[in-house]
Amino acid sequence: MGSATAASLQVAPTSLQLTPRQNADALWLTNSGTAPVQVQVRVFEWRQDSGQDQLLPTTELQVSPPMQSLAAGQQQLIRVVRSDPAPPAAQRAYRVVVDELPSAVPQGTGMQFVLRYSMPVFIQPAGDAPLKHALQARLLRLDDGRPALEVHNSGNSYAQLADIGLGSADRPQIVHPGLLGYVLGGQTMRWPLDVPAARLAGATFSAKINGESAQTPLPVAPAAR
Repeated sequence: MGSATAASLQVAPTSLQLTPRQNADALWLTNSGTAPVQVQVRVFEWRQDSGQDQLLPTTELQVSPPMQSLAAGQQQLIRVVRSDPAPPAAQRAYRVVVDELPSAVPQGTGMQFVLRYSMPVFIQPAGDAPLKHALQARLLRLDDGRPALEVHNSGNSYAQLADIGLGSADRPQIVHPGLLGYVLGGQTMRWPLDVPAARLAGATFSAKINGESAQTPLPVAPAAR
């Protein structure tokens, strides 16, 4: 049987936060394996529409270098630079996507696994207004019949949701461990739930928000009229 070639690329940090007048930041790529890796780095504007993430081409941020070959054990600094240094009027969201490209593997050596990282980049707006999220959640059913959690964020800043729980936030039943996703300011997102519908009837939800250690109740959204 053939062997499996495991990916060895690591990226840090896992997100970037730029202040209103900060023009650049950086990521570190590390090849922790024993063979060279070829890496491609791209940046996209991050929007949300109809409950889905949308990544759009952008020239508002640039990455350098966009392509890089890393020898075993090598580190590489990737600069993330704003094209327009003017402070934005509202929080801006982007994604830096780092792909480990497949190498030329001789025939018959087996499968090759490569990694993709997608790191959020947020540029904070000018002004003294506090940045905060304001979440409301409701249960709905998708067109394919699956139950889903819909979360609306009426605030002016993103919310990262993890460890979705049912019932009391003090003693939740975690139905989605780990990261669920983000809701950008002013947007609505939907996520399917792999939970029997009977368990969800009349359920209240909680989540860990923006890396907090404690569960936070998600207020119930008013019923649609």
